[in-house]
Amino acid sequence: MKKFLSGFLVFLISFCFSQKKVVDAKIITQDNDTLNVKIRVTVNMIDPTLIYGSSLNEKISIVDESGNKSKMEASNVKELSFVDFVGKKRYFLNRSENKKTLQERLFNGDTIEWFRDYYASGPGGEGAADFLFNKVAKKGIGVGYFTGLPKKKLIEFFSDEPEMENLIQEAKTSSLRQAENSIDFVMQSLLEKYESLKSRK
Repeated sequence: MKKFLSGFLVFLISFCFSQKKVVDAKIITQDNDTLNVKIRVTVNMIDPTLIYGSSLNEKISIVDESGNKSKMEASNVKELSFVDFVGKKRYFLNRSENKKTLQERLFNGDTIEWFRDYYASGPGGEGAADFLFNKVAKKGIGVGYFTGLPKKKLIEFFSDEPEMENLIQEAKTSSLRQAENSIDFVMQSLLEKYESLKSRK
């Protein structure tokens, strides 16, 4: 009985903090077919513009014109893209080792790519792990910045451009770290600066 009540409570909390919505999307399959479809995504109940990337992890829920639902395994997807509820274009790629999950590409420069893995975290929640990859040097680092930017890691990663060290050191106190700017905004600004330094050469 206790197990039943615990399971029901987890389901109830999850239901209360998330709901489903439909968004237009483009899927490129592993066979390079392009599908223009509607997909169901999980959104935060309090902020319905916030899409949980983890709802796209292993299976994509497709909705046809009649409202019928079907599932597509993430392993059959090469790329998934859509415009979210705040007008941002989102790209999810199948680049995991086991080819069974999708990762969001947050930045795609000539030199640097920035990816994010999403995972369910507790009832109705979500966590994420980031990865920066240098396409030229063929090296990457995992990034976790829940307590602030991992300055030492970033300084080492961008060591081929000495100007980056000062920018990273100052990021915490500069205008980049104003209250309205998220850490994602700061990271994107740093990546754009790195790309601009590379483009001068």
